Amino acid sequence: MTNDEGNGKNVELRPVIARLKEIERKCDSMGTRNEEFPLMKDRLASIIARLEAGEESSGEPLAYRSMARELFPVAHLFESVGFMSVGKEIAHVERALQDLEPEPPSAVEGSVSARRSPTSSAAAAPPASETGERELTDADGEKEPSREGVPKPILGGVFILLIAVVLAAAIIFEVGPFEPKSEPTPMPPTPTPLPSSTPEPPPTPLPRDPNAASGPRERFADAIAQARLSLSEGDVEATMKYLSMAGLIDRNDNSVLEVAERIVDRLLGLANVAAREAKWDEATRNTAEARSVAKRFGLNEGRIDTAEHRYAEMKLYRIVEPEETQTLRAAIGKLVEVKLDNGSVLVGQIAGVNNSNLVLDIEDDVGGGVVSFTDEVPLSTIRWIKIWED
Repeated sequence: MTNDEGNGKNVELRPVIARLKEIERKCDSMGTRNEEFPLMKDRLASIIARLEAGEESSGEPLAYRSMARELFPVAHLFESVGFMSVGKEIAHVERALQDLEPEPPSAVEGSVSARRSPTSSAAAAPPASETGERELTDADGEKEPSREGVPKPILGGVFILLIAVVLAAAIIFEVGPFEPKSEPTPMPPTPTPLPSSTPEPPPTPLPRDPNAASGPRERFADAIAQARLSLSEGDVEATMKYLSMAGLIDRNDNSVLEVAERIVDRLLGLANVAAREAKWDEATRNTAEARSVAKRFGLNEGRIDTAEHRYAEMKLYRIVEPEETQTLRAAIGKLVEVKLDNGSVLVGQIAGVNNSNLVLDIEDDVGGGVVSFTDEVPLSTIRWIKIWED
């Protein structure tokens, strides 16, 4: 191979190698979904190394068609777990590799000789003029009447027509009928994606044919993928449903334990938000669900104990809007903290609700002594009221 030919081959291989490296990266990211993905990753790494080296490991020229056949199990694996787009991408790479290897020389020479055989037979045929002369002699060797009676211009025209027909037949047999050739469209090189510092979100699983048979590992991978997707959307109930399906197949798999840990984190986060908003029943329910998940999958319950202990030490209260006058009347005599629209805060006991005012009994330190007085606060100037439980 000359330098020009080598450089041209490298240019053709760049998009192929780039696509193979992208597929190798996808195999690496899918390693936990199927035990065959690491094997396919090693297969792709071997093909990439041979393409970059420009020769087989034995030192022989690259067998591109053989490499294309080696990619079939990789495409089949991705399609079996629902990634049909990756299978189509591998098919493009297979066709590109097949186009890089020319047909065997024996097949090309056979086709050329087959096309040339009619021409040789046509060339061996005697000239039309000689055949015409033999037809003018009868069986007894006596010549028929001469062609002097036929006009010479007509004979010349017939002779030229016969020559044109013979030449046209020879050209057709030698070259073949005219067919316009379509130039192949060059495939643009695929840019190699830069490595990302942030982890990619879990891929969205493709819908599967319900009638197609699937093994336990495929059902396990689908259930884990659906659980991660539901958790990313904030649907804890759906996440638990898919996690239970995966746990029935392999309860001790690292993927199951990882999703269970994330569910506990999500429930404790919701409990903290509820406690800050004085929604104690909701906080208690979320911590109870988190403890149930931790016990089911054998997770550490220490952080759940810490959260429940912190909630128990908090002084319970309720946040009430100023429009909830019935709730305010039911809380007469209880200690409240009133947040006004201007930002100030009043602390006292509810003495009553009159018309559109909230009546408070307030005690304040003035000059070293305690002064008690009653203040009427318009409900329209109140932002919220915090009522402390007994």
